[in-house]
Amino acid sequence: MIVPLLDESGEWTHRERHQHHRFEIEVPDGTTELRLRFHYDPPDLGSEHLGNGLNLSLFGPAGFRGSAPPASLGQDIAIGETDAPLGFLAGPIAAGQWLLVVGTGEILNDGVETGVLRYHLEASATIAGRADQRPGRRPPAAPSAATAVSPAGGPGWYRGDLHSHTVHSDGEITVSDRVRGAVERGQDFLAITDHNTVSHFREIDTWPAVITPIRGSEVTTFHGHMNCFGLREVIDWRDAPRGSGAARIVQQAHDQGALISINHPSAFGDPWCGGCHWDFALVDFATIDAIEVWNGRWRMPESDNNGALAFWTDLLDAGFRPTAVSGTDSHSAEEDEYIALPMNHVHAVDRSEAAILDGIRRGRVILSSGPDLSFRARGSDGVDVAVPGERLPSDGRLDLRVDVERLEEPATLWYVTSGSTNALGTVEPGDAHLAREGLVAEGWWRLELRHGSAANGDVLVLTNPVYVSD
Repeated sequence: MIVPLLDESGEWTHRERHQHHRFEIEVPDGTTELRLRFHYDPPDLGSEHLGNGLNLSLFGPAGFRGSAPPASLGQDIAIGETDAPLGFLAGPIAAGQWLLVVGTGEILNDGVETGVLRYHLEASATIAGRADQRPGRRPPAAPSAATAVSPAGGPGWYRGDLHSHTVHSDGEITVSDRVRGAVERGQDFLAITDHNTVSHFREIDTWPAVITPIRGSEVTTFHGHMNCFGLREVIDWRDAPRGSGAARIVQQAHDQGALISINHPSAFGDPWCGGCHWDFALVDFATIDAIEVWNGRWRMPESDNNGALAFWTDLLDAGFRPTAVSGTDSHSAEEDEYIALPMNHVHAVDRSEAAILDGIRRGRVILSSGPDLSFRARGSDGVDVAVPGERLPSDGRLDLRVDVERLEEPATLWYVTSGSTNALGTVEPGDAHLAREGLVAEGWWRLELRHGSAANGDVLVLTNPVYVSD
């Protein structure tokens, strides 16, 4: 038996943007399947970069049950006890009050010259085992957040991507294909960070043992995007006002023992990319674990990685210590083939998720689009440091040796410290070794290998800082 629960149509304008519109439904006892249908129009105002963006999420009495990416052409979603579409979680359909939430990330219609946005939302329940068992859905499964890969290898450098998407949100590639591609490219770990969902966790058990899954999700809000790494369950992104909302998300992540990273902070924002620019105010940056300073290819204008690097540098100068990370932000197999995509090289005690995340937390990360860079710095105390995140004596004096391998284009190595950037020398393709004595750091120092001879050339390698002891 099919029981109608909701049938509502309406009109919105830009005055209803950046809101979470709530629609309550009362689910009867004996329900075996919920059916949701959602449609809005127009999808855009004549350009893909002037688009309306609305997404539908579902919450049951016990919390999150799924989230769908914007799809103005219409969504028909069936959630059952043993079956659910991508982005949603299968499980018992408890009787009681459920909540449908339409997030209006962007509405460009002004109600006058550009008219209104019209939406239609339906919900129905199937009672007592007469669920429509339609073919073609994924097999019954629930996210397995507790799944862990046995540690592999010993202390050393491990390479992987910390930002990627699949068909569980707005990607165009399956989890299995994304993992297969990462293995073929020699990655040791991979974070799939689908937007506001953890439904991809249910496929972790299928990953090959040669690559470590980092359980991630991109918390996508109206005022900024944040990746969480090491999650057990979804982060509730709804209660995130511009003033204090970031703190609430950070607290949820840390309560799970997860790391949180601000994504592409200087990227184009509304209406090009809803919430992509970091606009949260009143942020305690001492609680932020990482900053994504390198999103996609370095010179992608919509990411503005130079702006993100400056944002992070300002935080370092202010005394904060977030780790710089990178992400391909790939949504498809085609994007995986782009040249010069960045990877994170993390120094960890082994390849387990816990060890990789601990390496990130400690700042033991070097970012690279291809070349290998290693260094050894000797402080005034005679102790050598060879990993970012470590400390030198308070006088900031050091002698430095840098080795570069697998370089394919002429580049310049830059020594960057608070308030100054100095060229250490040019590096020709192949392998190179540079040594400098008598360098001085103010608070911290890092290395940048950039294409060509200009200080604003494309970054090829970026180290996290070595810090000067207080």
